Amino acid sequence: MKNHLPKKLTFQESFLFPIDTPEGRRDIIIGGLAVIFLLPIGWILNLGARLDVVNRLYLGQKPYFRGMKPIRHTFKRGCISAITIFTYLLPANLCFGFFAGRIATSTIDTLDIFIALLGFALFILGVFTLPGCMTVYACEEDPKILWDPLRAFQRAWRHRKLYFTAWMIALSSIMISFFGLLFFVVGFFFSSVWAWEVVGYAFTVAMYNEPLNEKE
Repeated sequence: MKNHLPKKLTFQESFLFPIDTPEGRRDIIIGGLAVIFLLPIGWILNLGARLDVVNRLYLGQKPYFRGMKPIRHTFKRGCISAITIFTYLLPANLCFGFFAGRIATSTIDTLDIFIALLGFALFILGVFTLPGCMTVYACEEDPKILWDPLRAFQRAWRHRKLYFTAWMIALSSIMISFFGLLFFVVGFFFSSVWAWEVVGYAFTVAMYNEPLNEKE
C-alpha cells in the first residue's frame, strides 16, 4: 500500500487533481496546445505524459506535473501506450470490420450476428482492462503486463470495488470534458487533457491504495 495516496477515492479529489497546482494547470495548457498543433504527435505526447504523472503519483515524487519532460522518454512511453490501445481493441475492430463488410455485400445471417456480438464483448473487455494494465505498467514499469491481457484483467478484477468507482469517475470526467466544445470547440482539447489526467489519478488510487495490495 502506498501511504501517501489518499485513503479514499472520491470524485472531488479526482477532479481537482489536475488543476490543484500551478504545475498541473500549466500542463493542461501545454497538453492542449500539443494536441492542437502537433496532431497526432501531440496526442502521443499526452499519452506518455499521463503515464509519467501516474508513475510519479505512485512513487510520491512531486511535482507530479513536469511539462512532458524529458520529452524523448515521454514520447517513447506515449508510443507504447498508443500501440497497446490499438492492440487491445484490434480483435473487436476486426469483428466489427467483418460485420460491416457482410452488411455491404450480403444478407446478414446468424453467424454474422454472433460475430457482431463477439466484437461488442471483446470491445467491452478490452476497454475494461486497458486502464488497469496501463496503470500497472506506468507505476511498476513492467512492460510484461501490457502483453498479458489475462493477467491484466485479473489484476483489475481483484480491485473491482474501487476499479468500478474509478470507471464512474473516468466516464464522468470524459462527459464533462465535452463541455469544452462550447468554447469555440478548441476548449475541448484542453478539457480532454484534464479528463485523462483525472482518469490516471482515479485508477492509480483504485489499484494501489486498498488493503488487498498488501497481499500482492
